[in-house]
Amino acid sequence: MWIKAKAVEETMFKKSKLFSLFILSIIVVALAACQNQGTGEAAPGSGETAAATAPTVDVNEISVNTGVGVVSAEGQVVPLRAANLSFSLGGTVAEILVESGQDVQDGEPLIKLEATALENAVAQAEAGVKAAGANKAAAEANLAVAESGIARAQAGVTAAEAQLALVKAGAREQEIAAAESNLAAAEGGVTQAAGNRDAAVNVSSAAVSAAEARVAAAQAEAQALEEAYQDILDACFETPDGGEFCPLYGPVEENTRFQLEAARANVAAAQAGLDEARAGATPAEQFLANSGVSLAIAQRDQAQAQLDLVLAGARDEQIRQAEVGVAQAELGVEQAQVQVTQAQSAVIQADAGIVKAMADLEAAQKALDRMTLTAPFAGRVGDINLEIGELVAPGVPIMQFGDFSSWLVKTTDLTELDVVAVKNGLPVEIRIDALPGEVIEGIVTDIASVSQVTRGDVTYEVSIELADIAALPLRWGMTAFADIETN
Repeated sequence: MWIKAKAVEETMFKKSKLFSLFILSIIVVALAACQNQGTGEAAPGSGETAAATAPTVDVNEISVNTGVGVVSAEGQVVPLRAANLSFSLGGTVAEILVESGQDVQDGEPLIKLEATALENAVAQAEAGVKAAGANKAAAEANLAVAESGIARAQAGVTAAEAQLALVKAGAREQEIAAAESNLAAAEGGVTQAAGNRDAAVNVSSAAVSAAEARVAAAQAEAQALEEAYQDILDACFETPDGGEFCPLYGPVEENTRFQLEAARANVAAAQAGLDEARAGATPAEQFLANSGVSLAIAQRDQAQAQLDLVLAGARDEQIRQAEVGVAQAELGVEQAQVQVTQAQSAVIQADAGIVKAMADLEAAQKALDRMTLTAPFAGRVGDINLEIGELVAPGVPIMQFGDFSSWLVKTTDLTELDVVAVKNGLPVEIRIDALPGEVIEGIVTDIASVSQVTRGDVTYEVSIELADIAALPLRWGMTAFADIETN
């Protein structure tokens, strides 16, 4: 009681003194304004120049001498750090891994929500990463093949140029044998191309059966997901007030809906594949197959013409034919280079696919991690306001948590008239209601920048760190009285 009486007396004295200082400040400002108006000069501290040169000051490092040596305030004992923990996502409590009063480390898991859907999403994302990696490996393999194709095409140019030189030099027995061998190989190529054409054009019953199996599997998966999604909708029920409550809405409903949409898309894709298999080769595929036969026939005819030219001896037509072969080989090099460029583009696209798959995995993992509440710092668990199986809403505090390695006193009634005399580093004497006769040393460590209204007064919370408290049975929320030495 004597502390409160003393505080009221000091407050009345400071109000009177501050009022006098306020009036004096108004007079000084008015005189300065009149002087600046008469001289035409800007007042110090005004305008853009003052804004540009004014130094940055930490308001908590300065104070005003109000003439009062001690500022008194009431407060509460609190841990060094404290937090009311909550989930950022809603769900059903699956595990409570700690107990009230248990000490835990920074990042240690405390409570887990049911997260089967999110775990499945992470597994799917991991599969997507593996698939993207496989796509890149395939793209790199295709690039290697394309690069080797350039070497083969360049070798073809060398061979064509050598052939041209042989033609110009005249026919020999070795050349005749080589031309006959080339003709035989070209005729074999015609036979092979015709077989490839027939295989591509004819409808394969095995391909149709495989496509039908894919359709059946996709339909079964879609049917199962539709039933699961209907179960989610059927779980909704009408509340006594006439509203509707759906306990499975949220991550479970969203993930099931996304899976159902994907399954329906798979059914459509499988059906399209079946239709394509039943239809057989498309006109474009038929054209490509026939083109292969035409090319093989042209190569055979070219080999026959080459043999005829060799047998007839070096003629102008034979030389021109060899020159055409060189030109075709050079065109093959250009085509091989185009294939390399396309393969390089495919590798770049595969790299982009890996980046996207990794980003999807990271997003899915973060969503799964949010289903586990972890300690924000090393401390002690307070009250736990839930049970296993309980539905938790996002943002609702469900656990008190504090760092009891040290203690603070936070003031609750330090008014705006007193806070101007307080700054960081000032010494404080603390008295605890529950510990009569004990005086604890402390130091001001923080001053709130924003005020609160307490019982009609504008107040500012001041944090005071306590020292030498190891032997004192302090408890969270104990009432404390602080005398801050302002001199």
